[in-house]
Amino acid sequence: MEKCTITFQPTGKTVEVTRGTNLMEAARKAGVFMDAPCGGKGVCGKCKVKVKSGAHKHEYNPLLSPEEIEQGVRLACMTWVQGDMTVEILQIDVINDIMVEDITSGSKGKFIKRTVETLTSSGVKTGTKFEAVSLKLPKPTIDDNIPDFERVERELRQVLGCKNVKCFVEVLKKLPQALRRNNFEIRLFVSKNSDDCNIVSIAEKEEARPLGLCTDIGTTTVAACLVDIQTGEIMASANSGNLQMQYGADVISRIIYSTKNSGLKKLQQAIVEGTLNQLINNMTSKIGIDKNDIIFSVFAGNTTMTHFLLGISAENIRIEPYIPAFRHAPIFRAGDILLDINKNAPVFTLPNVASYVGGDIVAGVLASGIWNSDETILFMDLGTNGEIVLGNREWMLTCACSAGPAFEGGEISCGMRAAIGAIDEIKINRYDLRPEIKVIGNVKPKGICGSGIIDAIAEMFLTGIIDMKGKLNTTIKSDRIRYNTYIGCSEYVIVFGDGTESGRDITINEIDIDNFLRAKGAVYSGARTLLNNAGMTPEDIDKVIIAGGIGQNLDIENSIMIGLLPDIPLYKFDFVGNSSLAGAYACVISDEARKKAAEIADNMTYIELSADPSYIEEFISACFLPHTDVSLFPSLKDVMNL
Repeated sequence: MEKCTITFQPTGKTVEVTRGTNLMEAARKAGVFMDAPCGGKGVCGKCKVKVKSGAHKHEYNPLLSPEEIEQGVRLACMTWVQGDMTVEILQIDVINDIMVEDITSGSKGKFIKRTVETLTSSGVKTGTKFEAVSLKLPKPTIDDNIPDFERVERELRQVLGCKNVKCFVEVLKKLPQALRRNNFEIRLFVSKNSDDCNIVSIAEKEEARPLGLCTDIGTTTVAACLVDIQTGEIMASANSGNLQMQYGADVISRIIYSTKNSGLKKLQQAIVEGTLNQLINNMTSKIGIDKNDIIFSVFAGNTTMTHFLLGISAENIRIEPYIPAFRHAPIFRAGDILLDINKNAPVFTLPNVASYVGGDIVAGVLASGIWNSDETILFMDLGTNGEIVLGNREWMLTCACSAGPAFEGGEISCGMRAAIGAIDEIKINRYDLRPEIKVIGNVKPKGICGSGIIDAIAEMFLTGIIDMKGKLNTTIKSDRIRYNTYIGCSEYVIVFGDGTESGRDITINEIDIDNFLRAKGAVYSGARTLLNNAGMTPEDIDKVIIAGGIGQNLDIENSIMIGLLPDIPLYKFDFVGNSSLAGAYACVISDEARKKAAEIADNMTYIELSADPSYIEEFISACFLPHTDVSLFPSLKDVMNL
């Protein structure tokens, strides 16, 4: 088989592949990140590259303009290697540029504090079995010549009052040198449970603290923080995009990829080695601590992400009857998955509820206190996957909606994730139809993210630019409303090319709107289905809690305008940010919180929407602006003359 060498600029990375290899697969093999929300199906247009030289074949795609094709721009997933090539990556660094809300500091840190207050007021105590113990041991003599471990064991029994002392072999390997290097004064991190004490680690520094790692593994973003287990103080935090994005924006695309040769292994490497270990290195370098001092970790993620973290097949999650491999994963060691912390550190994953409702939602419910509330609460996590919970202390119903990547800017022609250069707020002038925009980072816009898309659609609907079906009114005379013959539909120009970073117009077209209406329709119909199952109406909701990345700049009124959220008084809405990370934090500092999380997962009733006879009808009705049943949105009657 003929071999070809591919060079990727500006990284300079090279890879040798067989002639006929897909260019995206070549990039993955070279370790070059390539954004691929659609999983390489050629429908998102995000994997644009510029072929500088070399023979190749490519498929025509309407997402590329004739000018781009002439300039050598290609979609990597639709290009095949025919000889040695030099390729320039055109996409932004989506891994490091994604904006992830930091709820661990400043005013946002109030939610962490609120989470702890919610738990303690409900009778859940903080505190764990982990602690640091400093020992000053008598030096060995001819008369006191017991072995090193037994010497430590004898002292621990006296100090902690435990009967049985154990340790890992890695601890035993370091013990003789550590004792003599420190003149038989030693600091240990131990796990104490009843009469048993297990030495997890030897602290090299007297001031070292036993640390816990808590992480929210989102489909798109990953956020983590290091916590002093004993005091609850957050020592460092970090976040980034989930490197698995190169295998698809949604869990279904990734599950399909996992079934390919070495696919599951690559997905596990992408999250553990490519994402988590980088975040850990970032945090430990920032505060100058030994990774060996991280002796416990908690992960919250959806069911698929948890399977991939552990390297367990998620194939059956997408096949009826949608069965995951586990609900409660056994506690394992960090070394089992090559997590770059103390290899003996126990790893706890918050339990799943069902195939598409995972530990991230359990963490959110734990942190927000729904499980102990007298009020009926609607909890909505508006991330890449849309998960919803309805209930209170007596009962909880939950479901997952196939919203797709639209809320993260996927399946939108000029869409992008919430990063520097993304338009995240839009207001359209009622008279000349010109938009006023806000751009993350106050730079020239590159595209539009989820909250900006919601604003755009709401404003276009309010001004009459689009109708209830999302179709543009081309009878309006405006240079911003035009028919695009290249894609075969009408579009609205948000920013003309002379005002954008790329020089290309930023637009939103009827295909984009249709994709977004399906996403918002999935979420709203999911909420309606839960209400129907509970025999309730929106008026029965006491509070709506919104979690997830899109909520940072979410305009509630505009979200009601397009029919994403129920039409209830604005004071009932509460945004809590990354509730998944907050719940994981609670489980690091509290043994009882972990037990409560397990109870929550077991007490939630999962509604499989595909099996609910009313869901399809609800979904179809919700794919309009705001809905086919306008009586569900009484507050819009005067605004829209409904």
